[in-house]
Amino acid sequence: MKYVLDTHALIWFLEGNPRLGKNAKTILSDPNSELVLPAIVLAEAAWIVERGRTSIPSVLELFRVC
Repeated sequence: MKYVLDTHALIWFLEGNPRLGKNAKTILSDPNSELVLPAIVLAEAAWIVERGRTSIPSVLELFRVC
């Protein structure tokens, strides 16, 4: 099954935020999961990081882990 990430799921997963649901955390942690990362999600996440609204330190760090 393929899973399409949204902006909050991506950021919450990378931050280790407890607001991310247990099932979502399991899916995102599984290296065998088929994940789809839309370009708009990456763009929105970069916008959020640039404005300091997350604990992710930089856009480069965001791109490195994606």
